[in-house]
Amino acid sequence: MSSRKSRFLRMEHARVAELEHQLESARRKSQDRVAEVTMAQAEGQRAAERATTAERGLKAAKARQAKIEAGLRTSLADTEVMLQESLEALESERSALVSEQNALDLARKALESERKARLEVDQEVLALRGRVMGTEEASARLREQVAR
Repeated sequence: MSSRKSRFLRMEHARVAELEHQLESARRKSQDRVAEVTMAQAEGQRAAERATTAERGLKAAKARQAKIEAGLRTSLADTEVMLQESLEALESERSALVSEQNALDLARKALESERKARLEVDQEVLALRGRVMGTEEASARLREQVAR
């Protein structure tokens, strides 16, 4: 019986050793998993912090963008007002130039009419001078005839 006992004890001892080995292996795996989970949690925490920082940055960028857009809208409105005022001034100048052109055209026509009238007067004066000269010559001939 003692050999049976001894064999039984050895088997139990081997079984206990195997169970201890499995237990140690399970404990290591458990510790590894705990370490993995802890690392994953830490990485998740860092990712959440990065996301929070990114969200804050995005909010700040959106705020800056809104401020810039408001400034651009104001600038655009001011530019439109200035362009409208410039357009009105140019239209006023164009109207003045058209009026001046019309006045110049009228003055040119008046000068042309005056030139034509002077030409006609000069022609009449020449014609009258010719008549006067003819009359003077006729008068001189008549005087000669009367004097003879």
